Amino acid sequence: MRGFVNIFKENDMTSNDVVVIVRGILRKACGEKQKVGHLGTLDPLATGVLPVAVGKATKLFDYMQDKIKTYVAVFKFGMSTDTLDRGGRITQTSDKSISKQEIIGVLPEFIGEISQIPPLYSAKCVNGQRAYYIARSGGVVELKPKKVYVQSIKMLDDATIGRELEENEYAFEIRCGSGTYIRAIARDLAERLGTFAYMTYLCRTQVGGFAIEDAVTIEQFQQNPLEYVVGIDGPLKDFGKIELQGVEAQKALNGVKIEAGREVNAHPLVYVDGEIAGIGEVKDGLLRIKTRL
Repeated sequence: MRGFVNIFKENDMTSNDVVVIVRGILRKACGEKQKVGHLGTLDPLATGVLPVAVGKATKLFDYMQDKIKTYVAVFKFGMSTDTLDRGGRITQTSDKSISKQEIIGVLPEFIGEISQIPPLYSAKCVNGQRAYYIARSGGVVELKPKKVYVQSIKMLDDATIGRELEENEYAFEIRCGSGTYIRAIARDLAERLGTFAYMTYLCRTQVGGFAIEDAVTIEQFQQNPLEYVVGIDGPLKDFGKIELQGVEAQKALNGVKIEAGREVNAHPLVYVDGEIAGIGEVKDGLLRIKTRL
C-alpha cells in the first residue's frame, strides 16, 4: 500500500497521536503493519489538515516541506502567554487597544522572507534537547532567528471561524512556507504595534494539494479506511509528469540519466508503463529518478 490520507486533526491531539491511530486502523484493515508518517506537525491545540503518508509515500516528506501552507488564526492583543497560545500562562499585559486599521498598516512588513525567532515552547533542538523541554524544566532557552517565508496575510471577519471575535481579537488568513510559526507572528506583530498578543485559535486549511474540504476525521476514516487512502499522483499533480517506456524506462530505473526531452518541473512524477516509479530530478535537460516509489 502507498498513498496519502488527508486527516482533519482535532483539538488536544498530537500529530504523532494521529499517526499511531491511523497505523492501527490500517493494520486492522489490511492484516499487516503499514509504514505511516505525517507530513508536517500541527500543535496539539491546532486543528485542520494533517496529511498522513502510507507505505512508500513516507519517502516524500522532504518534497512536501516545499509546499505552501494556509492557516486561519486568531490573535488576541493586550496580553501574552509563555507558550504564545491559549494553552500557556499569561506573562504580560497591556491596556493599549489596537484597531484593525493599525494592524493593516503594518502587515506588509511581515510578508516575504522575514526573520523569526521560534517560540520558547517549540520542538527546536538546543544542545540535543527540545526547547519546550528545557523551558518547562525552568531552564534558559536561547533560540536564534531564522529566515521564513510568508506569502500573504489578510484579515478575516467573524464568520470565518464560526464565532464572534472578542474585544481586541482579530482573525487572519496566513499563507506561508515550512518552518513558519504562526504564534510567533502574533508576538512580533504585537511588538511592532507596541503591545502584546497570543494565538487563541489555529486551523490549517491547506497543505499543497491537501485541502480541508477533502479532509476526514479519525472517526470517518475508521469506518472505511481503504476508501480514504488516495494515490500519490492526486495530491502531487502539480509536480507534472514524465512517462517512460522501453529502453528509456530501463535506463532510468537503473539510475542512468536520460534526456528530459521537453520542459518539465524540477521534480516531476516519473511513470513507467503507466505506473508511478518515483520522483525525478531534472538538471541541465537530463532526468534521473531521485526517489524510487
